Amino acid sequence: MRLLHTSDWHLGRSLHKADLREAQERFLDHLVETARAERVDAVLIAGDVYDRAVPPVDAVALCEQALVRLRDTGARVVVISGNHDSARRLGFSSALIDASGVHLRTRPATLAEPVLLRDDHGPVAVYGVPYLEPAVGLPGFDGPRAHPAVLGEAAARIRA
Repeated sequence: MRLLHTSDWHLGRSLHKADLREAQERFLDHLVETARAERVDAVLIAGDVYDRAVPPVDAVALCEQALVRLRDTGARVVVISGNHDSARRLGFSSALIDASGVHLRTRPATLAEPVLLRDDHGPVAVYGVPYLEPAVGLPGFDGPRAHPAVLGEAAARIRA
């Protein structure tokens, strides 16, 4: 199975008041072309899609276009939310979007539910673990509110 991993797009970010949209568009063009040229089976986007929890409207449109174009290459797409993303906003309508082959994994309560991919060698389970805020923890977890404990619990749930 051919996987393409990317992260930290930070769409909507500016640098010293300079708009980075054109550079971000060129990056996404390159990413889509790479996915197509390499005939990847899945593109894994590991968070920080946006630069802030409430991204500008043009950043949301750019993200939507990129996800559609990546899916049009024939690849499945798995996206997790990062610490810069609003998990609730990024994950909006994820149950409906799943049917298109774009899988938004933003809810800690469902991190042990894999996205099942298949190739000639059989199934591959991809677990999209979104950013886990230690102060919030995980539903049903009463352990310490620290990164190692929360991530350990997440891994234990996936192994189970």
